[in-house]
Parts: sequence; structure tokens; C-alpha cells
Amino acid sequence: MAAPRQLALFQMQDYRQHKKYLDGVFKTKAELIHDLHAEGRTKVYQVLSFGGGTQSSHLLEMHFRGEIHYDYIIFSDTGAEPEFIHEQVWWWQHRQLQVGNKTPFLITHHNSMERGLEEMLMRYIMTDYQRFQMPVYCNSVNEDGEIKAGGMLPRQCTVDFKIVPVKQMARQMILKEHGLGPKQMIPSNVGIIMDIGFSYDEIRRINTYQSPQYDYIKLAYPLVEANETTEASIQFLEHNGFPTRRSRCYLCPFNCAADRDIGMDWEEIIESEPFSFVKACWFDAKLREVQATGSKIMRSIPYLHYSRRPLSEVFAKEYMILNDAYKGTLSQWEEEWKNYIHAKWGEGKDEQS
Repeated sequence: MAAPRQLALFQMQDYRQHKKYLDGVFKTKAELIHDLHAEGRTKVYQVLSFGGGTQSSHLLEMHFRGEIHYDYIIFSDTGAEPEFIHEQVWWWQHRQLQVGNKTPFLITHHNSMERGLEEMLMRYIMTDYQRFQMPVYCNSVNEDGEIKAGGMLPRQCTVDFKIVPVKQMARQMILKEHGLGPKQMIPSNVGIIMDIGFSYDEIRRINTYQSPQYDYIKLAYPLVEANETTEASIQFLEHNGFPTRRSRCYLCPFNCAADRDIGMDWEEIIESEPFSFVKACWFDAKLREVQATGSKIMRSIPYLHYSRRPLSEVFAKEYMILNDAYKGTLSQWEEEWKNYIHAKWGEGKDEQS
């Protein structure tokens, strides 16, 4: 839980006084609708990018209660969510049935890498694919061979594996609604506003209100407009007896030790999904192994853990027990991925998509 004093400070904030709003980095939903109407896009569809976690669940329940309107609810499967996030998605689909809401609730995925982040990582490890889309922690080596702590790679995975697939699915559904094919143009009178569940304490993550892919899609942040914090969304869900687990991938570098108390921790993955933890350790080690070959553009030494130590060393006791227990399962998983990647992205097939 956030400290009461921190919560009080957040509650005193007003997005209208924030530099990102004053500089025009984002706009209110009302302003975006006005802009679309000014462009002649008078038919505005509203879409929820549902992540299965706390903030987007808060928005979804508001929709079920008639407090916010959506024409489509879309969940993008990143291919690396813990099973408990999928269970929460199923829970919310069941709740939708209970309350009698009829809004289309759709599930989608990355356009070319249908198996998501695991597929991206396996392409990176097993082929000459160069585009790395996760925010790993990095060390660098200077000319004297001294290793120094570096920064973090950009957080591109949220955009590529969650936000963009939702945009693409919304576009397909709207084209179909208008009797058009998937490669045809959106009617000139149609605009789309997509709600992202960032809260006020995540305002640093907002980079734009304009979709780079489609000029008729605008991005809105209703919880920021309401000056709501992540903790406020969690309290709302707890008060109503709804699921409260934070949305993230099982190998997300933003997982921390439990004592950092940000709602996402490696211990939860270890306890809830031990094989996922073993896979995370495998990816963590393989990324450094591949980087050491010098075959990748990335020159930094990557780590999934914020301490910039191998994940298997940070949780040495747990890793030793679990790696032994899942040795056969891990070997089978690795072999299946080798066959899949070779068949789909092998020599002569590996395009940088």
C-alpha cells in the first residue's frame, strides 16, 4: 500500500496543472471529441483497452454501472500474462453476463507474433531478429573492461503487444460494422477514442494523445482526468469484492522484491506459477548468452531483475528447487519453441516485423 502521506499528495494534484497537460502531451476526452468533430468525424466510437488488471477493471466496472460509455471492450493477450490475469479476464467476462451488459468483449493479440512476448523473445534468441521490445535493466562495459550499471531499455512492449493490437481490432470491427473489408479505409466521418487505464501516479507513461498508426484514433486517460491513483482503483475493487491483482507479464522487469511494495513482485510469480518463474530465469540467462555473441545490435548486458544480477542468483534457493522439479517440462517447452520458431521464422523467413 502507498503511504497515507503519498496518497494525500496525489489527491491534492490536478492534471490540469501538470506539465504534460499544459504542454499538450495529452488532452481530455471532451477535447478529443471536439477535435474529431472539427475534422468532420462526427461518428465517434469509444473503446476500452482492457488489461485485466486494476485500473482498466475500475473503468470496466464504471461502464457496467453506466458511468462511462464504451462501444467495444478489447483485451490484448501478450502471451506472457500469468494465469491469474487470464482468470481475472474470465471473471470480468462472467460479471458482464451477470449484469446483462451487451458491449462486445473481444480478445486479440499481436498481428504477426500471435504467441506474443514469448515468441518475440524466442525469435530474438534463436534467429537474427534484432528488435528487442522489453524494458530490461542494463549494465555496460567500458574500454577498460569495467562493468557499470546502465539504464533501462524503452518500454515498447505495452505499445506493441497491448495498445496497437487493440487499435487494430477496433478498426477491424468498425470496418465490418460499416460493411467494409479489413484493408479498406475508415469512413471519413468516423473517429475512435481509446481509453488507456493509466492513473495519475503513472502520468509519466503518457507520451501522446494521437495514435501514431492512425490519425483518426485518439488516446484518452480517464483516470488521470479524474486525478485517480492506482491505490484508489485498488481500494474501489477491494470495497466491491472484485479481483485486485495487478496486470503484468510473468517475466516483467518491473516485478520487484515484495518489500518494495508496488503491488508486483517476483515472490508472487514464484508462489503462484513456479514454472513461469523457471521460464523467466531461462530467458534472463539466454538473453545475456546471446548478447555475449556480439550478433545483436544491443551492446548492453541485459537483466530482468532490478539488481542487475541473474534472476536465478537473486532467488537461488527457490531456483534450485524449482529448476530441478521442472527440468523435464522446461526441456520439452524449449524443444517445442525451437520447432515453432524454425518453422515460422527460420532461415529466409525472418523479417523485422
